[in-house]
Amino acid sequence: MTSKQKLRPDASPEVLDWISLVALFPLFLTKWSLAFLFSNQKSLHWRQNCALTFLRTQRSIFPTPLLRWLVRRVSTGSTIKDYCSKHKIAHQIVTLPASSTELHPALLPPAVLHILTLGDVEAKSRSGKALTLLYFHGGGFVNPLRSPHMPFILACGHSVRAQQIIILEYSLAPEHPYPAQLIQCVASLSYLMCTSSGLGISAEDIILAGDSAGGTLVGSVLSHIQYPSPYAPKLQMKSGEEFQAAVMISPFVRLHKESMDSPMGSYKMNEKRDYLTRIQVDEFGEAWKGDEKEVWANLCGVEGADKVWQAVFQGKGGVRLVKKLFITVGTAEVFLDDCRFFGGESYANTHTVIAKQEKSKDWAEELGSGERIMVECEGEAHVQAVLDAALGYRDGVMTRAIMTWLKTL
Repeated sequence: MTSKQKLRPDASPEVLDWISLVALFPLFLTKWSLAFLFSNQKSLHWRQNCALTFLRTQRSIFPTPLLRWLVRRVSTGSTIKDYCSKHKIAHQIVTLPASSTELHPALLPPAVLHILTLGDVEAKSRSGKALTLLYFHGGGFVNPLRSPHMPFILACGHSVRAQQIIILEYSLAPEHPYPAQLIQCVASLSYLMCTSSGLGISAEDIILAGDSAGGTLVGSVLSHIQYPSPYAPKLQMKSGEEFQAAVMISPFVRLHKESMDSPMGSYKMNEKRDYLTRIQVDEFGEAWKGDEKEVWANLCGVEGADKVWQAVFQGKGGVRLVKKLFITVGTAEVFLDDCRFFGGESYANTHTVIAKQEKSKDWAEELGSGERIMVECEGEAHVQAVLDAALGYRDGVMTRAIMTWLKTL
């Protein structure tokens, strides 16, 4: 028996993970350097290419279980707490009662809200409102919020002049699969709006926002309000009341195998341009276990979903829930076709703005041209704005589009 064989049974899983990480790192570094030097996405800034080639190389070298272990070592709550402490941001934690998550109260942890108070508590938006940004982070329902999210979320809050940002720390799959996240999102929104036991914030003063899986959760909550699911309590809205806005950044809107398998679809055409791949989307889906027959998971892939969204965004056959809708997607994303489908006339019925890399007033002015906007960002990848924020790059198309639009509220 070799010394390595003798050591493995006694070594902890964490030690073995670190050994694997260190062993693969030289190969990763070499491949990343070559990928960056020979990147074919020349229209992007070098910092954007640096981030994209890093992620693509990382996921081609390191096994999924190892990456998942590495990412999940730090929880959403710890990341937020550490960031706020380092940057001296007022931070309050609210743990909602277990009764607010009624599907499996003994198994499903209660929702945890992180309330960040921005510098000027008297700040008002352009419309004169004291706004609250409720943010649902991405990560495929599997990964926690990571530090790159924080500068992006704060930039959104400052652009809209929000008084506070509230980030939901939701439970992760596979330990807590669908509909756990929906239940906790409904509980968090109920707490924000409840006057007797919550914050008593009017829907008109709330912006719902999220990236990737978080963008899906924005849609999940809105569809639950319009067409209540059996998993969470109904969320009552006052007559005529609407949310100030919904922001969906590179959302995962359709569990649809045909669109994923299409040889001319964006999953195939962008598989070498985006860092997110079909394999990863499938892995996230298997862990999350979203029901493809339910509109709260499969936003625009089930029969009757069109009527739900026509009511949510246009008031057709129901009560309109959102004053303004803003969706972004990169033209290099695997989600491009699905976002276009969701933004189509039968669903969100958005006005599409093509945002090019060159700085131009034309598309920037077009952002204020309607109540429902979808921006297609030239050459950019999945949640590009979050990646850019991590590297301090503020001139990306998606970043400029989001911040410009938020300033109009």
